[in-house]
Amino acid sequence: MSLSSSLKKGVFILIPLAVVVLAAAAVGLGILRTPKSAPPPPQRVVMAEVTVQPVTSALRAVALISADESVELKARVSGFLVAKDFAEGQAVGSGQVLFQIEPDQYKAAVLAAEADQASAQAQLDLAVIEFNRVDGLYRRRSAPKSDYDKALASREVAEAAAKAAGARLETARLNLTYAYVTSPISGVISDTPFSVGTYITPESGVLATVVSADPVEVSFGLSDSVMAQVRAGNPRAGLPGGALDNVKPRLLIGPETYYELDGVLSYVAPQVDRNTDTVKFKARFANPKNVLAPGQSAVVSLEPVAPRSLLLVPKEALMHAEGGSFVYKVSPQSTSELVNVEIGVEYDNGFEVLSGLAEGDQVVSLGLMSYGARLRPGAPVMIVPAAGQGAPGAPGPGQAPPADADAASSGPEPAADPRAASGDSPGV
Repeated sequence: MSLSSSLKKGVFILIPLAVVVLAAAAVGLGILRTPKSAPPPPQRVVMAEVTVQPVTSALRAVALISADESVELKARVSGFLVAKDFAEGQAVGSGQVLFQIEPDQYKAAVLAAEADQASAQAQLDLAVIEFNRVDGLYRRRSAPKSDYDKALASREVAEAAAKAAGARLETARLNLTYAYVTSPISGVISDTPFSVGTYITPESGVLATVVSADPVEVSFGLSDSVMAQVRAGNPRAGLPGGALDNVKPRLLIGPETYYELDGVLSYVAPQVDRNTDTVKFKARFANPKNVLAPGQSAVVSLEPVAPRSLLLVPKEALMHAEGGSFVYKVSPQSTSELVNVEIGVEYDNGFEVLSGLAEGDQVVSLGLMSYGARLRPGAPVMIVPAAGQGAPGAPGPGQAPPADADAASSGPEPAADPRAASGDSPGV
Protein backbone atom coordinates (compact mmCIF):
# COMPACT_ATOMS: atom_id res chain seq x y z
CA MET A 1 0.00 0.00 0.00
CA SER A 2 1.34 3.40 -0.92
CA LEU A 3 1.79 6.24 1.52
CA SER A 4 -0.82 8.34 -0.20
CA SER A 5 -3.37 5.54 0.05
CA SER A 6 -2.69 5.06 3.69
CA LEU A 7 -3.04 8.74 4.41
CA LYS A 8 -6.34 8.93 2.55
CA LYS A 9 -7.71 5.99 4.49
CA GLY A 10 -6.67 7.47 7.81
CA VAL A 11 -8.28 10.76 6.96
CA PHE A 12 -11.55 9.05 6.20
CA ILE A 13 -11.44 7.29 9.57
CA LEU A 14 -10.61 10.42 11.57
CA ILE A 15 -13.30 12.61 10.04
CA PRO A 16 -16.33 10.61 11.49
CA LEU A 17 -14.60 10.40 14.85
CA ALA A 18 -14.13 14.17 14.86
CA VAL A 19 -17.74 14.72 14.04
CA VAL A 20 -18.82 12.53 16.96
CA VAL A 21 -16.43 14.28 19.34
CA LEU A 22 -17.58 17.73 18.23
CA ALA A 23 -21.25 16.75 18.58
CA ALA A 24 -20.69 15.45 22.09
CA ALA A 25 -18.84 18.61 23.00
CA ALA A 26 -21.62 20.72 21.59
CA VAL A 27 -24.20 18.88 23.69
CA GLY A 28 -22.02 19.24 26.76
CA LEU A 29 -21.60 22.95 26.17
CA GLY A 30 -25.32 23.40 25.56
CA ILE A 31 -24.84 24.46 21.97
CA LEU A 32 -27.32 21.79 20.82
CA ARG A 33 -30.51 21.49 23.00
CA THR A 34 -33.50 19.13 22.80
CA PRO A 35 -36.67 21.18 22.11
CA LYS A 36 -39.30 21.14 24.92
CA SER A 37 -43.12 21.30 24.52
CA ALA A 38 -44.82 24.58 25.52
CA PRO A 39 -46.59 24.54 28.93
CA PRO A 40 -50.39 24.27 28.76
CA PRO A 41 -52.25 27.56 29.03
CA PRO A 42 -54.17 28.40 32.24
CA GLN A 43 -57.48 26.60 32.40
CA ARG A 44 -60.40 28.95 31.91
CA VAL A 45 -62.95 28.56 34.72
CA VAL A 46 -66.02 30.28 36.11
CA MET A 47 -65.75 31.29 39.74
CA ALA A 48 -68.45 31.42 42.42
CA GLU A 49 -68.12 32.98 45.85
CA VAL A 50 -68.95 31.28 49.13
CA THR A 51 -71.38 33.64 50.86
CA VAL A 52 -73.68 33.89 53.85
CA GLN A 53 -77.26 33.89 52.58
CA PRO A 54 -80.74 33.77 54.11
CA VAL A 55 -82.29 30.32 53.80
CA THR A 56 -85.74 29.00 54.49
CA SER A 57 -85.94 25.41 55.63
CA ALA A 58 -89.24 23.59 55.53
CA LEU A 59 -91.08 20.40 56.32
CA ARG A 60 -93.46 19.34 53.58
CA ALA A 61 -96.36 16.91 53.73
CA VAL A 62 -99.36 15.97 51.61
CA ALA A 63 -102.45 17.70 52.97
CA LEU A 64 -106.21 17.61 52.53
CA ILE A 65 -108.26 20.79 52.47
CA SER A 66 -111.61 20.59 54.23
CA ALA A 67 -114.29 22.99 55.31
CA ASP A 68 -113.76 24.53 58.69
CA GLU A 69 -117.52 23.98 59.24
CA SER A 70 -119.95 21.74 57.38
CA VAL A 71 -123.70 21.36 58.01
CA GLU A 72 -126.18 18.88 56.56
CA LEU A 73 -129.64 20.41 56.34
CA LYS A 74 -132.56 18.12 57.23
CA ALA A 75 -136.29 18.63 57.63
CA ARG A 76 -137.68 18.65 61.17
CA VAL A 77 -141.35 18.85 60.14
CA SER A 78 -143.45 17.25 57.44
CA GLY A 79 -145.18 18.96 54.56
CA PHE A 80 -144.92 19.92 50.93
CA LEU A 81 -141.87 21.84 49.83
CA VAL A 82 -143.24 25.16 48.66
CA ALA A 83 -140.06 27.18 48.01
CA LYS A 84 -136.30 26.93 47.53
CA ASP A 85 -134.80 30.33 48.26
CA PHE A 86 -131.23 29.83 47.01
CA ALA A 87 -129.14 29.09 43.95
CA GLU A 88 -127.29 25.79 44.09
CA GLY A 89 -123.54 26.17 44.48
CA GLN A 90 -123.79 29.79 45.58
CA ALA A 91 -122.81 31.51 48.79
CA VAL A 92 -125.43 31.70 51.52
CA GLY A 93 -125.42 33.63 54.77
CA SER A 94 -125.98 32.56 58.34
CA GLY A 95 -129.73 32.64 59.12
CA GLN A 96 -130.75 32.78 55.47
CA VAL A 97 -133.99 30.91 54.66
CA LEU A 98 -133.26 28.13 52.17
CA PHE A 99 -136.37 25.86 52.15
CA GLN A 100 -140.02 26.47 53.06
CA ILE A 101 -142.02 23.40 54.05
CA GLU A 102 -145.71 24.32 53.91
CA PRO A 103 -145.51 27.02 56.59
CA ASP A 104 -149.21 27.97 56.32
CA GLN A 105 -150.36 24.82 58.09
CA TYR A 106 -147.96 25.55 60.94
CA LYS A 107 -149.17 29.13 61.15
CA ALA A 108 -152.69 27.76 61.56
CA ALA A 109 -151.46 25.35 64.23
CA VAL A 110 -149.97 28.28 66.12
CA LEU A 111 -153.27 30.14 66.02
CA ALA A 112 -155.12 27.08 67.32
CA ALA A 113 -152.59 26.57 70.09
CA GLU A 114 -152.87 30.23 71.07
CA ALA A 115 -156.66 29.81 71.38
CA ASP A 116 -156.26 26.68 73.53
CA GLN A 117 -153.78 28.47 75.70
CA ALA A 118 -156.15 31.42 76.15
CA SER A 119 -159.01 29.10 77.11
CA ALA A 120 -156.83 27.26 79.60
CA GLN A 121 -155.73 30.56 81.09
CA ALA A 122 -159.34 31.62 81.50
CA GLN A 123 -160.15 28.36 83.26
CA LEU A 124 -157.18 28.89 85.51
CA ASP A 125 -158.26 32.42 86.34
CA LEU A 126 -161.77 31.17 87.27
CA ALA A 127 -160.29 28.32 89.37
CA VAL A 128 -158.08 30.79 91.23
CA ILE A 129 -161.05 33.07 91.99
CA GLU A 130 -163.13 30.17 93.25
CA PHE A 131 -160.29 28.90 95.41
CA ASN A 132 -159.73 32.30 96.96
CA ARG A 133 -163.45 32.57 97.83
CA VAL A 134 -163.63 29.11 99.40
CA ASP A 135 -160.32 29.65 101.19
CA GLY A 136 -161.72 32.79 102.85
CA LEU A 137 -164.85 31.02 104.00
CA TYR A 138 -162.86 28.07 105.24
CA ARG A 139 -160.59 30.30 107.31
CA ARG A 140 -163.70 31.87 108.93
CA ARG A 141 -165.04 28.36 109.48
CA SER A 142 -167.99 29.14 107.23
CA ALA A 143 -167.16 26.39 104.70
CA PRO A 144 -166.42 22.73 105.28
CA LYS A 145 -163.00 21.26 104.62
CA SER A 146 -164.36 19.29 101.63
CA ASP A 147 -165.25 22.52 99.78
CA TYR A 148 -161.75 23.82 100.41
CA ASP A 149 -160.18 20.63 99.06
CA LYS A 150 -162.32 20.69 95.91
CA ALA A 151 -161.45 24.33 95.19
CA LEU A 152 -157.76 23.66 95.71
CA ALA A 153 -157.83 20.65 93.37
CA SER A 154 -159.74 22.60 90.71
CA ARG A 155 -157.14 25.38 90.84
CA GLU A 156 -154.24 22.92 90.49
CA VAL A 157 -155.95 21.14 87.58
CA ALA A 158 -156.49 24.50 85.87
CA GLU A 159 -152.85 25.41 86.44
CA ALA A 160 -151.70 22.14 84.86
CA ALA A 161 -154.06 22.62 81.91
CA ALA A 162 -152.71 26.13 81.37
CA LYS A 163 -149.11 24.83 81.40
CA ALA A 164 -150.00 22.09 78.91
CA ALA A 165 -151.67 24.62 76.62
CA GLY A 166 -148.60 26.83 76.86
CA ALA A 167 -146.37 23.90 75.93
CA ARG A 168 -148.54 23.08 72.92
CA LEU A 169 -148.32 26.69 71.83
CA GLU A 170 -144.54 26.64 72.14
CA THR A 171 -144.38 23.45 70.09
CA ALA A 172 -146.58 24.98 67.40
CA ARG A 173 -144.34 28.03 67.26
CA LEU A 174 -141.22 25.84 67.01
CA ASN A 175 -142.80 23.83 64.19
CA LEU A 176 -143.52 27.07 62.39
CA THR A 177 -139.86 28.07 62.61
CA TYR A 178 -138.87 24.58 61.43
CA ALA A 179 -141.04 25.07 58.38
CA TYR A 180 -138.40 27.60 57.32
CA VAL A 181 -135.11 25.71 56.91
CA THR A 182 -132.28 28.19 57.46
CA SER A 183 -128.52 27.95 57.25
CA PRO A 184 -126.79 28.05 60.64
CA ILE A 185 -123.47 29.12 59.06
CA SER A 186 -122.21 31.19 56.17
CA GLY A 187 -120.79 29.19 53.30
CA VAL A 188 -121.55 27.60 49.96
CA ILE A 189 -124.60 25.41 49.50
CA SER A 190 -124.63 22.18 47.51
CA ASP A 191 -127.29 21.04 45.09
CA THR A 192 -130.48 19.38 46.34
CA PRO A 193 -132.36 16.33 45.07
CA PHE A 194 -135.74 17.79 46.12
CA SER A 195 -137.95 19.88 43.88
CA VAL A 196 -140.72 22.25 44.85
CA GLY A 197 -143.91 20.26 45.42
CA THR A 198 -142.15 17.26 46.93
CA TYR A 199 -143.57 15.98 50.20
CA ILE A 200 -140.84 16.28 52.82
CA THR A 201 -140.57 14.45 56.14
CA PRO A 202 -137.78 14.22 58.77
CA GLU A 203 -136.95 10.84 57.23
CA SER A 204 -136.38 12.31 53.77
CA GLY A 205 -132.65 12.64 54.38
CA VAL A 206 -130.28 15.50 53.69
CA LEU A 207 -131.91 18.38 51.85
CA ALA A 208 -128.57 20.07 51.07
CA THR A 209 -125.14 20.67 52.60
CA VAL A 210 -123.59 24.01 53.49
CA VAL A 211 -119.81 24.17 53.83
CA SER A 212 -117.90 27.16 55.05
CA ALA A 213 -115.60 28.61 52.39
CA ASP A 214 -113.64 31.08 54.49
CA PRO A 215 -111.61 29.99 56.34
CA VAL A 216 -110.69 26.43 55.36
CA GLU A 217 -108.95 23.77 57.40
CA VAL A 218 -105.90 21.84 56.18
CA SER A 219 -105.12 18.46 57.74
CA PHE A 220 -101.80 16.63 57.37
CA GLY A 221 -99.45 14.35 59.27
CA LEU A 222 -95.72 14.15 59.99
CA SER A 223 -94.02 10.86 60.68
CA ASP A 224 -93.00 9.99 64.21
CA SER A 225 -89.32 9.78 63.17
CA VAL A 226 -89.35 13.26 61.65
CA MET A 227 -91.06 14.68 64.73
CA ALA A 228 -88.39 13.08 66.93
CA GLN A 229 -85.69 14.87 64.90
CA VAL A 230 -87.57 18.17 65.10
CA ARG A 231 -87.92 17.91 68.87
CA ALA A 232 -84.23 17.04 69.15
CA GLY A 233 -83.28 20.13 67.12
CA ASN A 234 -81.68 18.18 64.25
CA PRO A 235 -81.18 20.74 61.42
CA ARG A 236 -81.65 18.02 58.81
CA ALA A 237 -85.26 17.73 59.95
CA GLY A 238 -86.02 21.07 58.28
CA LEU A 239 -87.08 22.92 61.43
CA PRO A 240 -84.01 23.22 63.63
CA GLY A 241 -84.48 23.87 67.30
CA GLY A 242 -87.87 22.19 67.57
CA ALA A 243 -89.49 25.40 66.37
CA LEU A 244 -93.07 24.15 66.05
CA ASP A 245 -94.24 27.09 68.13
CA ASN A 246 -92.72 29.56 65.66
CA VAL A 247 -93.68 28.31 62.21
CA LYS A 248 -95.94 29.48 59.44
CA PRO A 249 -97.84 26.97 57.27
CA ARG A 250 -97.82 27.63 53.53
CA LEU A 251 -99.69 25.80 50.79
CA LEU A 252 -98.30 24.56 47.49
CA ILE A 253 -101.30 24.44 45.16
CA GLY A 254 -99.26 23.73 42.03
CA PRO A 255 -95.69 22.99 40.93
CA GLU A 256 -93.77 25.53 43.03
CA THR A 257 -96.89 27.72 43.16
CA TYR A 258 -97.68 28.94 46.66
CA TYR A 259 -101.08 30.07 47.86
CA GLU A 260 -100.89 33.82 48.43
CA LEU A 261 -101.83 33.76 52.13
CA ASP A 262 -99.99 32.08 54.98
CA GLY A 263 -101.92 29.94 57.45
CA VAL A 264 -102.00 29.52 61.19
CA LEU A 265 -101.12 26.24 62.88
CA SER A 266 -104.26 25.45 64.89
CA TYR A 267 -103.75 21.92 66.20
CA VAL A 268 -100.97 19.44 66.96
CA ALA A 269 -102.05 16.02 68.19
CA PRO A 270 -100.80 15.25 71.70
CA GLN A 271 -99.90 11.69 70.74
CA VAL A 272 -98.78 9.56 67.80
CA ASP A 273 -101.40 7.70 65.79
CA ARG A 274 -100.21 4.12 66.11
CA ASN A 275 -102.14 3.08 62.99
CA THR A 276 -100.10 5.40 60.76
CA ASP A 277 -97.11 6.29 63.00
CA THR A 278 -97.79 9.96 62.33
CA VAL A 279 -98.60 13.04 64.35
CA LYS A 280 -101.70 14.82 63.10
CA PHE A 281 -101.63 18.55 62.38
CA LYS A 282 -104.28 21.09 61.43
CA ALA A 283 -103.84 24.56 60.01
CA ARG A 284 -106.39 27.24 59.17
CA PHE A 285 -106.16 29.38 56.02
CA ALA A 286 -108.21 32.44 55.13
CA ASN A 287 -109.95 31.96 51.78
CA PRO A 288 -111.60 35.27 50.85
CA LYS A 289 -111.39 34.63 47.09
CA ASN A 290 -112.55 30.99 47.27
CA VAL A 291 -109.30 29.79 45.69
CA LEU A 292 -109.19 26.79 48.01
CA ALA A 293 -111.98 24.21 47.81
CA PRO A 294 -112.88 21.59 50.42
CA GLY A 295 -111.76 18.15 49.27
CA GLN A 296 -108.80 19.59 47.35
CA SER A 297 -105.35 18.06 47.82
CA ALA A 298 -102.27 20.20 48.33
CA VAL A 299 -98.81 20.15 49.86
CA VAL A 300 -98.33 22.01 53.12
CA SER A 301 -94.95 23.51 53.91
CA LEU A 302 -94.05 24.30 57.51
CA GLU A 303 -91.45 27.06 57.53
CA PRO A 304 -89.83 29.16 60.25
CA VAL A 305 -91.36 32.61 60.58
CA ALA A 306 -87.94 34.25 60.21
CA PRO A 307 -85.34 32.84 57.76
CA ARG A 308 -81.86 31.93 59.01
CA SER A 309 -78.53 33.04 57.53
CA LEU A 310 -76.06 30.26 56.67
CA LEU A 311 -72.75 29.90 54.85
CA LEU A 312 -73.59 28.33 51.48
CA VAL A 313 -71.52 26.87 48.65
CA PRO A 314 -73.15 26.74 45.19
CA LYS A 315 -74.39 23.31 44.21
CA GLU A 316 -72.53 23.31 40.89
CA ALA A 317 -69.18 23.81 42.66
CA LEU A 318 -69.55 20.79 44.89
CA MET A 319 -68.23 17.34 43.96
CA HIS A 320 -68.74 14.08 45.77
CA ALA A 321 -66.58 10.98 46.07
CA GLU A 322 -66.51 7.93 48.27
CA GLY A 323 -64.50 9.74 50.93
CA GLY A 324 -66.68 12.81 51.13
CA SER A 325 -67.26 16.11 49.34
CA PHE A 326 -64.74 18.58 47.94
CA VAL A 327 -64.38 21.73 45.85
CA TYR A 328 -61.64 23.46 43.90
CA LYS A 329 -60.79 26.77 45.52
CA VAL A 330 -59.02 29.49 43.55
CA SER A 331 -55.91 30.65 45.41
CA PRO A 332 -54.57 34.25 45.41
CA GLN A 333 -51.92 33.00 42.96
CA SER A 334 -54.67 31.98 40.50
CA THR A 335 -54.08 28.28 40.98
CA SER A 336 -56.55 25.56 41.84
CA GLU A 337 -56.58 24.14 45.35
CA LEU A 338 -58.54 21.00 46.23
CA VAL A 339 -60.38 21.50 49.52
CA ASN A 340 -62.33 18.90 51.49
CA VAL A 341 -65.59 20.27 52.84
CA GLU A 342 -68.24 19.07 55.23
CA ILE A 343 -71.72 19.95 54.06
CA GLY A 344 -75.04 20.08 55.84
CA VAL A 345 -78.58 20.58 54.57
CA GLU A 346 -79.29 21.23 50.89
CA TYR A 347 -81.28 24.40 50.14
CA ASP A 348 -82.54 25.93 46.92
CA ASN A 349 -79.55 28.28 46.70
CA GLY A 350 -76.79 25.88 47.77
CA PHE A 351 -75.42 23.52 50.41
CA GLU A 352 -74.76 24.56 53.98
CA VAL A 353 -71.01 24.58 54.71
CA LEU A 354 -70.14 23.09 58.09
CA SER A 355 -66.35 23.17 57.67
CA GLY A 356 -63.62 23.60 55.07
CA LEU A 357 -64.58 26.97 53.58
CA ALA A 358 -64.98 30.53 54.79
CA GLU A 359 -67.07 33.45 53.63
CA GLY A 360 -65.51 35.10 50.60
CA ASP A 361 -63.68 32.00 49.33
CA GLN A 362 -63.73 31.65 45.56
CA VAL A 363 -64.52 28.19 44.20
CA VAL A 364 -64.64 26.81 40.67
CA SER A 365 -68.23 26.35 39.56
CA LEU A 366 -67.69 25.65 35.84
CA GLY A 367 -64.74 24.65 33.66
CA LEU A 368 -63.43 21.64 35.56
CA MET A 369 -62.36 20.04 32.27
CA SER A 370 -60.70 21.82 29.37
CA TYR A 371 -58.31 21.01 26.52
CA GLY A 372 -58.90 17.32 27.11
CA ALA A 373 -57.57 17.40 30.68
CA ARG A 374 -59.22 17.65 34.07
CA LEU A 375 -58.45 20.43 36.46
CA ARG A 376 -55.76 19.29 38.89
CA PRO A 377 -54.62 20.69 42.23
CA GLY A 378 -52.05 23.43 41.68
CA ALA A 379 -52.96 23.97 38.03
CA PRO A 380 -53.05 27.61 36.87
CA VAL A 381 -56.52 28.96 36.16
CA MET A 382 -57.95 31.99 34.42
CA ILE A 383 -61.26 33.29 35.76
CA VAL A 384 -63.75 34.23 33.06
CA PRO A 385 -67.34 35.51 33.29
CA ALA A 386 -70.13 33.01 33.43
CA ALA A 387 -71.68 34.36 30.25
CA GLY A 388 -71.23 37.03 27.61
CA GLN A 389 -67.43 37.24 27.31
CA GLY A 390 -66.42 33.70 26.51
CA ALA A 391 -67.18 30.38 28.08
CA PRO A 392 -64.89 28.27 30.24
CA GLY A 393 -62.59 26.16 28.08
CA ALA A 394 -62.91 28.42 25.02
CA PRO A 395 -59.57 28.85 23.21
CA GLY A 396 -57.75 32.14 23.45
CA PRO A 397 -55.99 33.96 20.61
CA GLY A 398 -53.53 31.66 18.88
CA GLN A 399 -54.58 28.64 20.93
CA ALA A 400 -55.83 25.35 19.64
CA PRO A 401 -59.45 24.42 20.33
CA PRO A 402 -60.24 21.87 23.06
CA ALA A 403 -59.92 18.23 22.15
CA ASP A 404 -63.49 17.66 23.30
CA ALA A 405 -65.69 20.73 23.01
CA ASP A 406 -68.52 19.12 24.96
CA ALA A 407 -66.23 18.00 27.77
CA ALA A 408 -64.68 21.48 27.89
CA SER A 409 -67.91 23.05 29.11
CA SER A 410 -69.09 20.25 31.36
CA GLY A 411 -68.39 19.47 34.96
CA PRO A 412 -66.51 16.45 36.24
CA GLU A 413 -67.86 12.98 35.85
CA PRO A 414 -69.39 11.93 39.20
CA ALA A 415 -67.40 8.71 39.35
CA ALA A 416 -64.02 10.43 38.91
CA ASP A 417 -62.02 11.60 41.89
CA PRO A 418 -59.11 13.93 40.98
CA ARG A 419 -57.63 13.38 44.44
CA ALA A 420 -56.67 9.84 43.39
CA ALA A 421 -54.30 11.29 40.79
CA SER A 422 -52.97 14.00 43.07
CA GLY A 423 -52.38 11.68 46.03
CA ASP A 424 -54.74 13.69 48.30
CA SER A 425 -57.04 11.91 50.69
CA PRO A 426 -60.59 13.07 51.43
CA GLY A 427 -60.00 13.80 55.05
CA VAL A 428 -63.73 14.34 55.65
